[in-house]
Amino acid sequence: MKLYYRLTTAIALGWLFAPHLSFAQDAAAACARLRGPENTVKFARIPDAPTTILSAKVVPAGGGGSIIERDLPEICRVESQIAPTVGFLLRLPTKTWNGKFMMGGCGGPCGNYLNDRIDAALVRNYAVVVTDMGHKGNGWIFGYNNLQGQIDFGYRATHVTAVASKVIIEAFYGKKASRNYFWGCSTGGRQALVEAQRFPEDFEGIIAGAPPWSQTGHQPYVVEWRARANRGKDGKPILDAGKLPLTHNAVLEACDAADGLKDGVLQDPRTCKWDPSMIQCKPGVKGQDCLTPEEAEVVRKFYDGPRNSKGERLYFGWPRGTELKWSLQTEYVGAEDSMLHYLAFCPAPGPSYSRKEFDYDRDPPRLALTDWIFNHTNPDLKKFKAAGGKLILFHGWDDSIPAEFAIDYYETATGTMGGDRATKDFFRLFMAPGMDHCRYGIGGGEVDWITYLENWVEKGQAPEFVVAYHMIQEPYPSIERPIGDPAERYVRMARHPLPASSYDRARPIYAYPDVARWSGRGDPNQPTSWERAPR
Repeated sequence: MKLYYRLTTAIALGWLFAPHLSFAQDAAAACARLRGPENTVKFARIPDAPTTILSAKVVPAGGGGSIIERDLPEICRVESQIAPTVGFLLRLPTKTWNGKFMMGGCGGPCGNYLNDRIDAALVRNYAVVVTDMGHKGNGWIFGYNNLQGQIDFGYRATHVTAVASKVIIEAFYGKKASRNYFWGCSTGGRQALVEAQRFPEDFEGIIAGAPPWSQTGHQPYVVEWRARANRGKDGKPILDAGKLPLTHNAVLEACDAADGLKDGVLQDPRTCKWDPSMIQCKPGVKGQDCLTPEEAEVVRKFYDGPRNSKGERLYFGWPRGTELKWSLQTEYVGAEDSMLHYLAFCPAPGPSYSRKEFDYDRDPPRLALTDWIFNHTNPDLKKFKAAGGKLILFHGWDDSIPAEFAIDYYETATGTMGGDRATKDFFRLFMAPGMDHCRYGIGGGEVDWITYLENWVEKGQAPEFVVAYHMIQEPYPSIERPIGDPAERYVRMARHPLPASSYDRARPIYAYPDVARWSGRGDPNQPTSWERAPR
């Protein structure tokens, strides 16, 4: 009897203090219970996020056996819908849960489950979730005359998915997550800032990467404006791609060594004052080794950004050093599908609209009718800070989304929050030299953002710098898999810590406004050979 008592007591205590260990013995039953009568009623009554479980099943370790899923743990895969149309996919480790929850952001117009962006957390045994942002399928047409769809995409879907996921996690594991994190880039970066600004108590830690600072204005201010800037009176391009290497090399010759090392990467392009007149052709001369006056003017416009007829700047341009990334397309190929057609204006002009109709004097104020739904530039983060939140914002200097917006937002927030020290207590910006959109790039675009956020939130270790790795193979292998949405795309993301054979360079990125400078000693491909250069 005493032995029986001891055994049953031990089992009970094991269940109480380590529920994930005993729980794993009956994962299939626990997963199925999420669709049971009691939970069905409970989830339908979640305040602000009435939820229906569409499916709940155990998926063995390795997922479907593809190259991108082979290291994933066994999970309870829960697909759900929040009324009216917000879909989300929650994956719950069944063997060893680390007790934490992380939500991943989506990209572009969303409309699918971008699992790959949050797999790096799943392999660390996080419970993870992604949302389709309220619609299925690619493209922006979902928002056409659909205010509910616009609101869901703008801000509601992210919040209600977080709310519902926390309830389901507690029902599955028998306890709440100890930490709640968000990690997103591009549209996911916008979701991240929306959470910090509008729903400051959803997450204790947030990573926001390369957000589109004006989702309504990206098409007219970036794509269409650059097409117009490079369109001659005859309708043909003025500057052709053959002149971009010439321009880029001239920029590097003038500014590359500012950080102490000529390596093809500008640490802070704003300090480069090179002007295209420096390689302008002599009068009457044309050739591939110089720019005509007309070509030089196009280059200046690309650097400067769009302006209206009064000369007022509407948007940032591309920084120096990004010349090889420029798109010189003057005509849109294929059917147009953008926010301008379906979401940016109210009422939306629809599929017959052409972005060529955008008027830079008349139309910018019109975007304000929908800016309140989609944009995320409120610098008042007092509630997020008061809730104990930590925010990491990063943006690559070589991004197609103008990087200077990140600096503009951070500096505005700094002024709002009481200065640099008060802001850095909870919010830090990292401007990544040579990083493309979200990752990749000549400067190194792979950073273990999750660990830096964990250390800040859980150990109080604020990141003075992060280490960016330049991967030997970019991009990583990708594969198409018909899970949920046949068009769903999964990309094998890097797993940290990285094997030494996977990268050829590692360098620090210091928290803004500081930049890195080579010390002049040691291997420049090692972070220890670089030092802080305060601005």
